[in-house]
Amino acid sequence: MPMAVTTRIGPRRAGLRVLAFASAALLAGSAHGAIYETTITADTEEQLVDMEQRGDISSTSLEILLELLGEGVELNSADRDELYDLPGLTYTDVDAIIAYRTAKGRIDDPAELVGAGAITAAQLLEMAPFIRIDARGAVLPISGKALAIGAVTATDNVAPPLLLGARVKGPFDLSAGFLMESVRREVAPAQYDPLLDTLTTTGHPYQLMLPRAFLQWNQGKRRVVLGTFVMGFAERLVLDNTRRATPHGIYLTDEYRRPPDLSRTCKLSSPNPLEGACADGASNLYVTPDFTVRDAFRGIAASLEEVPIGTDGSFSAFGFLSYQSKSLYQYELYDRRNCSDPNNDADPACRAPKVFIADAQNPGSTKVVYSTLPYLYDELVGGAHFEVKPSYRYRLGVTAYGAAPFFHAQPMELDFQEWSRTPNGGPYGAIGMDGHVSFEDVNFFMELAHSFDHAVGGGGGSGAVVRSTFSPAHHEFELSVRYYDDKFGNPYGRPVSAPDEADGQRARNELGARLRWYFSPNKDWQVTAKGDFWVLPYSSPMEGPAGTANLYGLARADFNGWRLVQPALWVDLRNRNLASNAFGKCSSGTIVYTEGQPFTCNGDIYKVAGRLEFHLIPRFLDVITQGWFVWSSDLRYKDRFRNDVMLWGEVLSTPTERLHLRAKTRWLFQDISDNAYLEQSLWSFLEVEWMFGKGTSILGRYDAFLWLDRRASTLTRVPNPEHRFFVDLRYAF
Repeated sequence: MPMAVTTRIGPRRAGLRVLAFASAALLAGSAHGAIYETTITADTEEQLVDMEQRGDISSTSLEILLELLGEGVELNSADRDELYDLPGLTYTDVDAIIAYRTAKGRIDDPAELVGAGAITAAQLLEMAPFIRIDARGAVLPISGKALAIGAVTATDNVAPPLLLGARVKGPFDLSAGFLMESVRREVAPAQYDPLLDTLTTTGHPYQLMLPRAFLQWNQGKRRVVLGTFVMGFAERLVLDNTRRATPHGIYLTDEYRRPPDLSRTCKLSSPNPLEGACADGASNLYVTPDFTVRDAFRGIAASLEEVPIGTDGSFSAFGFLSYQSKSLYQYELYDRRNCSDPNNDADPACRAPKVFIADAQNPGSTKVVYSTLPYLYDELVGGAHFEVKPSYRYRLGVTAYGAAPFFHAQPMELDFQEWSRTPNGGPYGAIGMDGHVSFEDVNFFMELAHSFDHAVGGGGGSGAVVRSTFSPAHHEFELSVRYYDDKFGNPYGRPVSAPDEADGQRARNELGARLRWYFSPNKDWQVTAKGDFWVLPYSSPMEGPAGTANLYGLARADFNGWRLVQPALWVDLRNRNLASNAFGKCSSGTIVYTEGQPFTCNGDIYKVAGRLEFHLIPRFLDVITQGWFVWSSDLRYKDRFRNDVMLWGEVLSTPTERLHLRAKTRWLFQDISDNAYLEQSLWSFLEVEWMFGKGTSILGRYDAFLWLDRRASTLTRVPNPEHRFFVDLRYAF
């Protein structure tokens, strides 16, 4: 929810430079530049989620765009890194925007950038939903925005989830905001039970939580935030809990997610199947899930930016201190009283302690399963970032932080399993330095870091990320290499990494390189491609022996030269362990969590997808059709791939500037050879939005989800079909 005035448009020398870029690539590391998989055509949270579900963008791109949409990028104050996160822009475009802003003094209307030749009209349309221009001075002493969101399914047996939020900007450079949610599918905080010598909870009460609340004083380049916030710097190697591609500073994110699937009511294991939430029949009941809001820091943060040094130089400093209660998935725990080494998976004493429902009549009879335990421990975190810029195109910085967790439930000595994201053993942290050098079309970015922890078998390790971009006319190349040793464990780092994990960390035990390319020779064509290659420097019981090589690749071409129809075609390949192409492996590409040690799916996936976008009646009728076909490894098939298919149809209409209509149908069939193995479903929705004025709207949506497969779990599932309702109210004042 950006404050103040937010601009939204529409639903929407060369040889030497090449040599310099190629030389840098030999040293470089990969980080997410803002080269998105395709043109971004969405301007609401729901439309962005649909793009991810269709396969147009990755889950990482979705997270970046949701955060940008929530807070907005202020065109008159955003630095080079922040502007680069905007869709449709290369570093050349960013430099043109900054040059225009510097020469004019202020951008009052983003359309000025098109008239000045800094960007094209198409680029402005793509980035418009994600930008804002704060007014010079407020007409009223108070302005802001508020939202109220609710969802319900026809067969819900609990009150519906709600999300309320607001941001207010007042006089004296002060602003404030909050985000509050109702929680119904989370257990109550767990307590130590001396009779059972383990944890107990009272069940799943209806709770109100306040994941975001802040008060901010922001006067130009001086800023203080009290409450919740996120921070990120450089290549995200030392410190970053934002979701931005190139973060630089403090952010006040309100990003939330609405899970796409219903939640199973039964999250208990009981010896009596005829009683409670898991009674006969009720065990198959699914209800509306809660909204999800990711963790943020909670405390105080301050910054002093771009203090002049010399003629062209500047100095900046950022610092924060956070103390907050945190939740944890129940199987990420172990009790040090019974286990000295959580790496010993063969020792039953090293398993996660059981969590029971408190019951004075039958203690220990009902067990909580597959649940996140709220407020299980507190965490104290503090850190700082300092940087010097001799000039606009040079930067040298240092970042460091330290953290200490404090578990509740004494006398139990709870700690994190070795595969948890947070290191066990007590305090941990990281320190590193970063730099940036720019020569015309070529940019060099680097960050080196060392982590510290007291984990059993750990102790900390080293990591490095160096990124290079080259932006000649109509192109942008990004080439990078990263290295993380097998002891590098940094839960507050978010550098680029492959979609695998080693002891809870994606950025661990990895040596890799990534190339990404964007090419738009004219207004008709856009081509994007990326390739990511990485190997394991050290052997891992989960990932494989040292030297195991992996490759991910994506190539997409969009043609916009025809008025009535605009086609797109792309291929996506994911080959895990290039030396072995055996069938019979799982291929999710993610960690699968069980009640014990998780395991990695390392099978292959190959996808071919196409899209046709028809503009039949401008503004009144647009139709999008899309489909993909997948070959993927599966544990069930030892001699062939499993085949999946998805077809998607969408109709959009804007009869008036105030009324927006959208309807969609998606058919998904996983494993087309057997309708009793995986999911086959038909999902349709109708969405109506009425705009009362700038920033004020009401959106209503009805979803019908029909399960078509013949699995035993589907045949007994309630409800089927699912009738879901969603309401989104937004008000600007």
